[in-house]
Amino acid sequence: MGNFSQTKIGVICACAAFIMWGIFPIYFKNLEHISPYEILAHRIIWSFIILLVIIFLLNLTKQVKGVIKDKKQVLLLFATSILISSNWLIYIIAVANDHIAETSLGYFINPLINIFLGMIFLKEKLNIAQKIAFFLVIIAILQEIIYIGKIPYVALSLAFSFGFYGLLRKKITINAFVGLFIETALLMPIAIFYIFLFIGFSYSAYFNNIQDATLLMVSGLITVIPLLLFAASAARLRLSTIGFIQYLSPTISFLLAIFVYNEELTIQRTITFILIWISLIIVTFSSFFINKGRENV
Repeated sequence: MGNFSQTKIGVICACAAFIMWGIFPIYFKNLEHISPYEILAHRIIWSFIILLVIIFLLNLTKQVKGVIKDKKQVLLLFATSILISSNWLIYIIAVANDHIAETSLGYFINPLINIFLGMIFLKEKLNIAQKIAFFLVIIAILQEIIYIGKIPYVALSLAFSFGFYGLLRKKITINAFVGLFIETALLMPIAIFYIFLFIGFSYSAYFNNIQDATLLMVSGLITVIPLLLFAASAARLRLSTIGFIQYLSPTISFLLAIFVYNEELTIQRTITFILIWISLIIVTFSSFFINKGRENV
């Protein structure tokens, strides 16, 4: 009974986290009149403040000090901070410019990019299912280039920036909150420098409109809360289960793009999504049955 209730809590937390990430476009659409760079700066600052509180509440200060003393880990975290902030910025700009569907495509591709990076940098071998999935992804991207006439820059940049972020974070065995706290701490001087020198204290959207100020403050919460929920779910669920649930996020974003924000869905773009979905089904079910087989051994 205890295990069942823990699993139930894990599923609820995972669903809540991925639903929150899925409805991100609604939040950022309400800030599209503000410079994406200012939104990013505020997201970094408010995330840092909230994470600072969490670090003290969870008594993680010793871990933070231990990481700071390790120059190699600090350098790796500086690299990951650049990657995650770039990912956030690309996403904010894409949503503001009505490319929500393409952002969802990027996060659909991301699990496959992770496997690809694992093969290249960690020498992980691909099984038949993964090879078929990659072949379908290549076809999807090529037909996007041929028929739509452009490389899906937003989707690929989101997928690769987050993929490399995950790859580097694998090399840093620390608490997720400690890692993100140090990343935001490293980015804080840049964020503050941008707001005060490039925008000016009195011209910042934060000081000119109560609604904008509130939404910008909330940027810290929408960054940290899903992470808290995800951490709670990861401690209670198998990775294969989380693998299924993670597709909630790009699915919700895709539906918002088409049915709420009226983004155009051409036949060619539909084919792209169908090919990606088929490849994800192949990879997801393949990994699920492999894990099942291991459990039965």
